[in-house]
Amino acid sequence: MPSLTAEDLLVALSAAEQARQGEGYLCCTFKVPELDPLAVLESLDEPAPRGYFENPSRRRAHAAASPIAEWLGAGPQRFHQADRWLRDLYATMTCIGGVPRVIATFPFYPGDHAEAQKSRMFLPAWQVVTEDGVTTVTLADKATPGCAARLAIRAEQFRRFNYRPSTAAVRAPVPTVLSEVGGNWFPQAVQRATELIKEGSFEKVVLTRAFDWRRAEPFNAYATLHRLRRANPPCHAYLVDEPEGALVGATPETLLSLFDGEVRSEAVAGTTRRGESASEDASLAEALLASDKDQREHGAVTASILRRLRMVGVLAATSRGAELLRLGNVMHLRTPIVGTMPADRRFLEVAGELHPTPAVGGKPRDLALPFIPGFEPHNRGLYTGAVGWVGADGLTGKLFVALRCARLKGNVARAFAGAGIVEGSDPASESAETEMKLRTILEALT
Repeated sequence: MPSLTAEDLLVALSAAEQARQGEGYLCCTFKVPELDPLAVLESLDEPAPRGYFENPSRRRAHAAASPIAEWLGAGPQRFHQADRWLRDLYATMTCIGGVPRVIATFPFYPGDHAEAQKSRMFLPAWQVVTEDGVTTVTLADKATPGCAARLAIRAEQFRRFNYRPSTAAVRAPVPTVLSEVGGNWFPQAVQRATELIKEGSFEKVVLTRAFDWRRAEPFNAYATLHRLRRANPPCHAYLVDEPEGALVGATPETLLSLFDGEVRSEAVAGTTRRGESASEDASLAEALLASDKDQREHGAVTASILRRLRMVGVLAATSRGAELLRLGNVMHLRTPIVGTMPADRRFLEVAGELHPTPAVGGKPRDLALPFIPGFEPHNRGLYTGAVGWVGADGLTGKLFVALRCARLKGNVARAFAGAGIVEGSDPASESAETEMKLRTILEALT
């Protein structure tokens, strides 16, 4: 991307403003000195909705806020509805320097009921993206008279951005006992789910637990994010907003990535804890790779993703053998999946076919998912949903599966964790697995 001087940017914006004649949107993307997107988001401290996504190990981070165009939708066709809105939005844009990103959040459930949480897409007024030390800023505004001057002023503010350091967040010790939503329901639910599997109702179902942590001081989402990215560099740290609060987490799983026509997804299923010594860690890894139960669970997820990618026309969708994904508290079986996007398909079409995968829902999807609300006493919301961004042209994007997270509102944090139930699942083992997964978010909360 060529670097635009302030003068060149104003000239280009002025010409675009005149051409738009007061209709649509004007967007511009330009390089600035390196910024930390999380520090920018914290310094500006914008009201919801916001979006933040970072993979520390790959030196990629993205912060965005202040919607100027927004879509809300629900139902089985929500991904297609979102894509139609995106097409219409892009047709009204004039873009200088690149195509802007649009923040996207899709809850686990379609949201058919009136009280259910809706899916959301929004075009941010500002976003900051840093990749390998190179920072770009994208600004957007309605193409009303004077928009070129307004954007040029804001561009200079980002070129000369000053962070506003916040007071260090109060760090409280992780409680030894949390309040589980619904009480001690999980072991009995696991037992019942395995009975239904034996009866042939479904092959796999994912059951999740929710725990509340209340304390005197409010939780700090930005400080929690900072801890998450420091402690979990291979994961994707994220922040997205829900009606009930900010969802903050560090997920190991990408639902779908699309760049330059290459489709990437992954199957992440099968879990064990990390060892306290190198030899114990190696022994646990060996046992996970040899576990029939975990291999069956992982294989079902991999096969489902491959089948659904091929159903929507993704070309040469292939996977290699399962590998170990080692994280701070746990390790998983992971299988990368790649393919080529056909010319007549768009990002959200494929994402809608994949979500939710058997790693967070069940298999077969249509048989397993209807059972989940009858088991779980809590509302998942965006937990196990799809969160991330889509290029405004619909041809690029990255959506993550919202895992290892907590919903923060004031002095209450609701943390989530789940486990895949298959034939042979044991209630005690599945309970222990969810508690291992909880540690990622609980140890980061501030």
